[in-house]
Amino acid sequence: MAKRVTSKERLQQMAEEAAAGEEQKAEKKAKKATTTKKKVAKSVIKREKVVWKVFDASYKEIASFPYSQKDEAFAKLEDRKQKKSGTTFFINEVKVPMEDDV
Repeated sequence: MAKRVTSKERLQQMAEEAAAGEEQKAEKKAKKATTTKKKVAKSVIKREKVVWKVFDASYKEIASFPYSQKDEAFAKLEDRKQKKSGTTFFINEVKVPMEDDV
Protein backbone atom coordinates (compact mmCIF):
# COMPACT_ATOMS: atom_id res chain seq x y z
CA MET A 1 0.00 0.00 0.00
CA ALA A 2 1.17 3.52 -0.80
CA LYS A 3 2.45 5.64 2.02
CA ARG A 4 0.85 9.01 2.55
CA VAL A 5 3.15 11.91 1.89
CA THR A 6 2.85 15.05 3.90
CA SER A 7 3.08 18.43 2.25
CA LYS A 8 6.41 19.07 3.94
CA GLU A 9 7.88 15.87 2.51
CA ARG A 10 6.40 16.63 -0.92
CA LEU A 11 7.97 20.11 -0.93
CA GLN A 12 11.32 18.64 0.10
CA GLN A 13 11.11 16.05 -2.69
CA MET A 14 10.27 18.75 -5.26
CA ALA A 15 13.22 20.84 -4.07
CA GLU A 16 15.56 17.86 -4.44
CA GLU A 17 14.29 17.17 -7.96
CA ALA A 18 14.77 20.84 -8.91
CA ALA A 19 18.34 20.81 -7.57
CA ALA A 20 19.10 17.62 -9.51
CA GLY A 21 17.68 19.20 -12.68
CA GLU A 22 19.87 22.28 -12.24
CA GLU A 23 22.94 20.07 -11.82
CA GLN A 24 22.12 18.26 -15.06
CA LYS A 25 21.71 21.57 -16.89
CA ALA A 26 25.06 22.75 -15.54
CA GLU A 27 26.72 19.52 -16.71
CA LYS A 28 25.23 19.89 -20.19
CA LYS A 29 26.41 23.50 -20.36
CA ALA A 30 29.92 22.50 -19.28
CA LYS A 31 30.04 19.77 -21.92
CA LYS A 32 28.76 22.14 -24.57
CA ALA A 33 31.32 24.80 -23.66
CA THR A 34 34.24 22.38 -23.90
CA THR A 35 33.44 21.16 -27.41
CA THR A 36 35.80 22.32 -30.12
CA LYS A 37 34.66 24.49 -32.97
CA LYS A 38 34.54 23.09 -36.46
CA LYS A 39 37.33 24.27 -38.67
CA VAL A 40 36.05 26.32 -41.54
CA ALA A 41 37.79 25.82 -44.84
CA LYS A 42 39.37 29.01 -46.07
CA SER A 43 37.73 30.27 -49.20
CA VAL A 44 39.95 30.74 -52.18
CA ILE A 45 39.97 34.31 -53.40
CA LYS A 46 39.19 34.35 -57.09
CA ARG A 47 40.82 37.27 -58.78
CA GLU A 48 38.92 39.14 -61.45
CA LYS A 49 39.81 41.81 -63.95
CA VAL A 50 37.63 44.32 -65.77
CA VAL A 51 37.47 44.36 -69.56
CA TRP A 52 35.49 46.43 -72.05
CA LYS A 53 33.10 44.39 -74.21
CA VAL A 54 31.17 45.59 -77.23
CA PHE A 55 27.72 43.97 -77.63
CA ASP A 56 24.95 44.13 -80.19
CA ALA A 57 21.23 44.45 -79.40
CA SER A 58 20.85 40.70 -78.75
CA TYR A 59 23.75 40.75 -76.24
CA LYS A 60 26.07 38.94 -78.61
CA GLU A 61 29.67 39.83 -77.85
CA ILE A 62 31.32 41.58 -80.77
CA ALA A 63 34.72 42.48 -79.29
CA SER A 64 36.62 42.50 -75.99
CA PHE A 65 39.36 44.92 -74.90
CA PRO A 66 41.52 45.19 -71.75
CA TYR A 67 40.51 47.92 -69.33
CA SER A 68 43.45 50.12 -70.30
CA GLN A 69 42.29 50.17 -73.96
CA LYS A 70 39.08 52.10 -73.41
CA ASP A 71 39.66 54.39 -76.40
CA GLU A 72 40.10 51.43 -78.78
CA ALA A 73 36.88 49.88 -77.46
CA PHE A 74 34.89 53.06 -78.11
CA ALA A 75 36.50 53.37 -81.55
CA LYS A 76 35.33 49.84 -82.38
CA LEU A 77 31.85 50.74 -81.11
CA GLU A 78 31.66 53.81 -83.36
CA ASP A 79 33.00 51.81 -86.31
CA ARG A 80 30.26 49.19 -85.84
CA LYS A 81 27.58 51.88 -85.51
CA GLN A 82 28.68 53.46 -88.81
CA LYS A 83 28.85 50.14 -90.71
CA LYS A 84 25.45 48.88 -89.56
CA SER A 85 23.21 51.84 -88.83
CA GLY A 86 20.05 49.76 -88.29
CA THR A 87 21.53 47.69 -85.43
CA THR A 88 22.11 48.95 -81.91
CA PHE A 89 25.52 48.46 -80.29
CA PHE A 90 26.69 49.27 -76.79
CA ILE A 91 29.71 48.84 -74.56
CA ASN A 92 29.93 47.47 -70.99
CA GLU A 93 32.52 46.90 -68.32
CA VAL A 94 32.55 43.18 -67.52
CA LYS A 95 34.42 41.35 -64.76
CA VAL A 96 36.13 38.17 -65.95
CA PRO A 97 38.31 35.73 -63.99
CA MET A 98 42.03 36.29 -64.29
CA GLU A 99 44.13 33.61 -65.95
CA ASP A 100 46.67 32.01 -63.63
CA ASP A 101 50.20 32.46 -64.92
CA VAL A 102 51.57 29.59 -62.83
